[in-house]
Amino acid sequence: MTAQMLIRSILTSAAVTLTGMELRAQLAITEVHSSQSTNGTPALHADWFELTHYGTTPIDLRGWRFNDSNGGLTNGVVTLGALTLSPGESVVFVQDIDAAAFRSWWGPALSPSLQIISYTAASIGLSSTGDGIRLWDAAAASGTSPAVSVDFAATGTNFSSFTSNPKTGLLTARTTVEVPGAFSATDNGDWGSPGIAGPSIPLTITTPPANTTVNPGDPATFTLEVAGLPRPRYQWRFNGTPIPGETGPSLTVSNAQPQFSGLYSVQLDNGLATLTSTDARLQIAAAPSAPRWVQTPLELTVLIGGVATFSATASGVPEPTYQWSLNGKPISGATTGTLTLNSVTTAQSGQYSVSASNASGTISHSVLLNVLGRPDIRITEVSSARTTLDPAFIDRVGFAPEDWWEITSFSPVPISLSGWRFDDNSASLGSALTIADTNLVILPSESIVFVERLTPDQFRTWWGTNNLPTGLKIVTYTGSGIGLSSGGDALRLWNATATANADTIDGVDFPAGDPGISFNFNPDTKEFGKLSVLDLNGVFQAPATLEGVKEWGSPGRIKTGAIITPAQPPSLTITQTEAALKVTLSGDSGRTYRLQRRNETSGSWINEGEPQAATVAGPVTFSILLESNSASFGLFRVEVQ
Repeated sequence: MTAQMLIRSILTSAAVTLTGMELRAQLAITEVHSSQSTNGTPALHADWFELTHYGTTPIDLRGWRFNDSNGGLTNGVVTLGALTLSPGESVVFVQDIDAAAFRSWWGPALSPSLQIISYTAASIGLSSTGDGIRLWDAAAASGTSPAVSVDFAATGTNFSSFTSNPKTGLLTARTTVEVPGAFSATDNGDWGSPGIAGPSIPLTITTPPANTTVNPGDPATFTLEVAGLPRPRYQWRFNGTPIPGETGPSLTVSNAQPQFSGLYSVQLDNGLATLTSTDARLQIAAAPSAPRWVQTPLELTVLIGGVATFSATASGVPEPTYQWSLNGKPISGATTGTLTLNSVTTAQSGQYSVSASNASGTISHSVLLNVLGRPDIRITEVSSARTTLDPAFIDRVGFAPEDWWEITSFSPVPISLSGWRFDDNSASLGSALTIADTNLVILPSESIVFVERLTPDQFRTWWGTNNLPTGLKIVTYTGSGIGLSSGGDALRLWNATATANADTIDGVDFPAGDPGISFNFNPDTKEFGKLSVLDLNGVFQAPATLEGVKEWGSPGRIKTGAIITPAQPPSLTITQTEAALKVTLSGDSGRTYRLQRRNETSGSWINEGEPQAATVAGPVTFSILLESNSASFGLFRVEVQ
């Protein structure tokens, strides 16, 4: 909200009219199944959601419209025909399939009287990566806020619906066997409770808006947290007067000025109850004022060739100016709140400082940048035998087993895999396949599965969604020349900048194997190449294969706790006695530490004394004898081995 808008709002002092709002607010979207199931009979399955009426008077929904979070009232909106909801009644809306197909899917547990409305709209698809639903009444015009609005996160699985959290009323809970009224679909075991909504949840303010003080010209934001079902509508007020148009869960006053000082509150109404929050006071600081930090930069650890970005924000009157420095020396041109270093090298490791200054004072903050060498990404599992000893696998599951393999990150920082390449035993960059996904990032200790031809959902069907880690990334690849031979083969992995065939990040060779059994990684010896053994190091039987037929592997399941823990940059404490400087840090068992001092002339790092090994976790101390000259002073660091 601009200053002009707020002033106009205060002067008009328009009263809020709630005519008809109470009835609309008594509606709530109480369940969403946003990932069409691929199990069972796909023709029976589709996105669906449930709408529940918590009021005491029947409501006519003829002419009401709904859409997903992107369409609004102008793009592919669905308009309802004759539909009346009685008090306490729920209705299910299902895309593309009719009521008979929906009942075949969910079976006799559905109430015979449940209204099931089928809709078709090319632009509406409830995304499995997260989406929302918006519902407008028949009289709403373009740009009007919806009568009912919900958002939900990524599904992660394709068998469980989202339902209302019994504590907050938000659509964040997942349907499980413990949810009252939940049941399993007849066709494929999806979990949900279509037509069975939970009770209303009392409207309460769990976190009220808080007092805030800002400098002139700074933004001021008020927020609150609310529990309740149906979800409430909001109306913000300034000194008791409603502010037209401010009907969201937060209020931002931009360019705050003294005339906006006062009391802000919000009125809530969900058709069943009305609440008003306590007042939160906005105060404008007297000008001028010295800088103060709003955001300080964080210590960073990046790989050679990566990007390091430091961000800082200071508030003050007048607006502060910035200057970044490296090891005490100002960086030319680095005079904004953000410092970005591209294609970093080890020479750029060190202490970065940022100062914020105005006529009333200067503040500064320092952090370290650690630049690491090559990423430690390893190939940790390979299944190279396409055949299966289960003769009915294809007829029963609908597809054939394919080659798959796994990589795991032992690096302490996230690494983008965009542009990385891989090949089989030809080990040639010229014939390698390239990872085209620009958003594919592997996190520390994360594993990613690569599977030939099969979709991620097919791989999950094969190995069982419940057996795989939540959020396991599965990448499908196809390409001539890369087929992992069951008679023995190899894999080679290059990053995006490699130019020589020998410049691999990792490579493994494996002999002829047993059909259905993968080559695995031993978390104790850190070696690859042994055949998987059932129930050892996370290995399990693929549930899509008949019992007694060996189909063993551990995709995404390196044994918990066995992954190598990367060395953590230590925090140093330096104290001075009469005769020495003492550098102390908290050491980790099994690590060796070496103290180094920066040569102020050459900029290189010089070893100081002998390295120290930490046999147990605890303090590690280095002593530096004081000399008459300044050679004992300077910038120190500790190298962890």
